[in-house]
Amino acid sequence: MKFLKFTFLYFSIITQLLFAQSNFDINAYKQFLQQNQNLTPQQLFSRYDAGLFLKNIYVPPNVLYLDSIITKYNLTPYENSLLRKNGFVVTERLSYHSFADAFLDIWHKDLPVFITTDAILHGIHKSIDRILMDIELQKIIPLLKQNLPLIKSKLSELHNQYSNDSLMLISLKDVDVYLTVPMRLLGLNAQPFYSDNQNLVNTLINFINQQQPRYINLFSSVPRDIDFSQFTPRGHYSISTFPELSNYFKTMMWFGRIELYLIEPRSDNPYQPSIKDIQRQIIDALLIRELINLSNTRNKLDEIEKILQFFVGESDNVTLNNLDDLVTILNITSPNQLTDINKVLIFQDSLRTKSYTFQKILSQILWSNPQNPDSIIPASAFLLFGQRFVVDSYITSQVVYDKIKFSGVKIRRMLPSTLDILFALGNSAAAQLLINELENYKYSSNLAYLRYLIDHYDNDFWESSIYNLWLNAIRALNAPQNRDNLPPFMKTAAFWQEKINTQLTSWTQLRHDFLLYAKQSYSGGVVCSYPYGYVEPIPEFYYRIKRLGEIAYQKFSSEFILPPVANDVKDYFKRVQEIADTLYNISIKELNNQPLNNQEKLFLQKVLFEDRICGNELSGWYLDLFYFDIAGSIASETDYLVADIHTAPTDDAGNTVGWVKHCGTGKINLGVFIAPSYEGTIAYAGPLFSYHEFTTQNFLRLTDNLWKTTYLWQSTRPSFVNLYLADSTGNSRGEGINLFTGLKGENPSNPNTIYLFQNYPNPFNSNTIIGFSIPEKFSNSFVELKIYDIQGREIKTLVSEQLQSGSYFVEWNGNDASKKSVSSGVYIYELRVGEISLSNKMILMK
Repeated sequence: MKFLKFTFLYFSIITQLLFAQSNFDINAYKQFLQQNQNLTPQQLFSRYDAGLFLKNIYVPPNVLYLDSIITKYNLTPYENSLLRKNGFVVTERLSYHSFADAFLDIWHKDLPVFITTDAILHGIHKSIDRILMDIELQKIIPLLKQNLPLIKSKLSELHNQYSNDSLMLISLKDVDVYLTVPMRLLGLNAQPFYSDNQNLVNTLINFINQQQPRYINLFSSVPRDIDFSQFTPRGHYSISTFPELSNYFKTMMWFGRIELYLIEPRSDNPYQPSIKDIQRQIIDALLIRELINLSNTRNKLDEIEKILQFFVGESDNVTLNNLDDLVTILNITSPNQLTDINKVLIFQDSLRTKSYTFQKILSQILWSNPQNPDSIIPASAFLLFGQRFVVDSYITSQVVYDKIKFSGVKIRRMLPSTLDILFALGNSAAAQLLINELENYKYSSNLAYLRYLIDHYDNDFWESSIYNLWLNAIRALNAPQNRDNLPPFMKTAAFWQEKINTQLTSWTQLRHDFLLYAKQSYSGGVVCSYPYGYVEPIPEFYYRIKRLGEIAYQKFSSEFILPPVANDVKDYFKRVQEIADTLYNISIKELNNQPLNNQEKLFLQKVLFEDRICGNELSGWYLDLFYFDIAGSIASETDYLVADIHTAPTDDAGNTVGWVKHCGTGKINLGVFIAPSYEGTIAYAGPLFSYHEFTTQNFLRLTDNLWKTTYLWQSTRPSFVNLYLADSTGNSRGEGINLFTGLKGENPSNPNTIYLFQNYPNPFNSNTIIGFSIPEKFSNSFVELKIYDIQGREIKTLVSEQLQSGSYFVEWNGNDASKKSVSSGVYIYELRVGEISLSNKMILMK
C-alpha cells in the first residue's frame, strides 16, 4: 500500500510539474489514460488524423523561368519527373557548402529565388550558438572562476564548526571533492582541503578524461554507474581556438550530472543506496548551500542561473531555491540537524509533497528488470547547475524501455525515433511514417498521452526560453489538416516529407547549440539579379520567429547586464523581428494571391548579392540574420554539425552496448519549386537542409570535426526523403516510407534495401569505421557484423544482436576476439541481417 501511494504521488507531482503554467485538468488526463491503454496504430491514426496527401499534381504549361532553370542546372530526366509529379524537386547533385553559396549561385544565374524556411532557421541557429558562446566566454566563465574559489575558501569555517561529528566530517570531505573536481576542470589550481581526498579527485579527473561509464563509490558506501562519456566536449565547446570552452563544458557537465540524492531512485540496480547513504548526501547538499551563503556568492550564481533559464529552461532537479524552501518549512537552522535519522525521514516526507521533487527525464544509467512491472523512477536529487528540462528529451525518455507497457508487459524498445518527437510536438503526419515501429513495439498509447500533454501547453511555456521559442517555430512547420488553400506543391506528401526534413535538421541544430544544458534522455557577367522572389508560405512560422526576436530583445534590454555584447545582441534580435515581420506579410499575400508592393519586391530581390562597388563583398538582408557577421563570413561557413540525443546503455538482452543515437547535418541541397502567383505560375530555386541520423556503439559521442571528417561521408539519410530527393547523380534513391495518399489506413511503402558501406579510412593502420543501414522492413531483425581474414577464419564479432531500423557505425581497432593486435593484410567484413548476407574488403597496413 505504501508503494502504491508513492507511485500515485510520483505520477501526480510529475504531471503538476509539467503543467505548472497552465490550467491543466488532471482528472481529464487520468480519464484519457484509462481510455487509451493498449492503443493500436490505427486507433492512433484515427485520433490524430493528418488526412490524405496528394501523390502528384498538375503542372501547367508555360511556367515562367522553368526552361531557364532546366537549362542552367541541366536537370536530369529523373529530376524533371519529380518536378512534374510533385511541383518541386530537391537534388543532392546540386549541393553547396552553405546557404550563402546557394543564394549567390541563383543570383549569378539570374533566376527567381525561393526563400526557404530552412535558410531562415539556419541564420537563427548560427546566431544563437554564437551569442551563447560570447556570453559563456565573457560572463559565465569569469563568474565561475571568481566565485568557486570563494565558495571553497569557506570550507575551513565549516570544518572548525562541524568536524568533531564523524558523520559531518564525511560530508565535509564529500563537499571538498564536489568543489575541487570542477575547479580543476575549469583550469583553476585547486587542491583538496583534505589531503586524503587527493586520490579520489585524481581518479575522477582520469575517469572524466577517459570518457567511459564507470562504477564508482561517490558520496556513498555503494557504487553508482556514472556515464563519463557525457563529459566529451562537443558542439562549439570543442573549438580548438577557445580551450576555455572545453574546460567550461566539463565543469558544467559535473554540476549538471553529478547528483546528490535526496530520495533514492527506484530501479533494479544491483547496488541500491541505503538511508544512511541518502542521509549523507542530504547533508552534502545542505553544506554546499551553507558555503554559498557564507561566501556571499549566491547573487552571482543566480546571475548564471537566470541566463541559463532564459536560454534553455529550468533545471530538472532540486535547486538551491528549493532547498531554501525546505529548510524554512522544517526550521532547519544547521545541516548537522540531519545527523538525526528521524529528521532525515521528515525531510524526505516534506520533499515528497513538493512539485519540484522528482526528475522528469531519466538521464543516468539505471537498470530495470523486464519481469518487474514497475518502471524506473529517477532519484530526487540536488544539482548546483542541473541540466535543463527540455520537452523533446522528455518525449524520447517516454517511448523507450522501460516506459512502454502493452497488456502489462514491458516492451524492450531501446532507441527512440526522431519522428516520435515530431508527432508529440503536433505533427500528426509523422505517425504515418512510424507505422512499422508502432506495430513492432506497441507504443501508440505512449505517443497518445505525450501528445495530449504537449497539446495542453500554453504560450507561457512556449515563450519561456529561447529553446522553447525555437522549438515552437519548428512546430509551425507541421502539416495542417486543412490544406485546401495552399499552393498545389504544398498539398503533396512529398512536400510535407521535405518539411519533416527541415524540422529534424533545425531540431538537430537546436540540440547541438544547447548540448551542454539540455538534458539528454537515455534512450559573373553584367548585373546579376533575382527576377522574382517567393517566400515559402507558412505565415505562422515567421510569426513565431518574430516572437523569438521580440522576447529575446526585451529580455536582453531589461534583465541581463552583459557588456560589451549586450548592444550587439539587442541589435541582432531587433533585425530578426523586422525581417520576420516582412516575411510574414509577404507570405500572407502569396496565399491570398495578392500583389506585392514595390518595397516587398525589392526586399525579395535583395536576399543576398555581391556588392561590386565594395570589391565583391556580400550584401543583402540575409546577412542580417547572422549575429555579428562581417561581410558574410559566417553566412558562408560550412556548417556540418552533429548532436547526440539519446543513450541506450544495453541492448534488449541486457548486454552492455553503449548505443548513442546521433543526428547530423550535411550539404545544402538545391530545390526547384513551381508556385502560382498573381503574375502567373513561376519556377523558383532555393536552398534546403540535408538531415542524417545514425547510432554509434561503446558510448562514442561524436564531435563536429569527427562527424565532418570521418562519419558524414558514410552516413545515409532517412528513407522518407526519397519521395522528393534525387541522389548525387540526379537519379532515384530507391523506395522510401511515405505519408498516406490513398485509402485511409493505407500503409506507406516499405523500403527493403540493406546497405553495407566501404569502411573509412581504407587502407587504415589503427582504427576504421564500418557503416551499415537496416531498412524499416528488417527492423528488430537479428544482425551480425563479423571480421574474417583472407583465409576465411573468423577474427572478431563486432555486432551480434537484434537491431531496430536505422544507420549504425561500428569501429574496429585491428584487434581479434582476445584483444590481440592482428597483422597487416586484407580482411573481409560481413554483415548478416536475418538470412541476407553482404560483405566487403578492407586493408590493414601497419
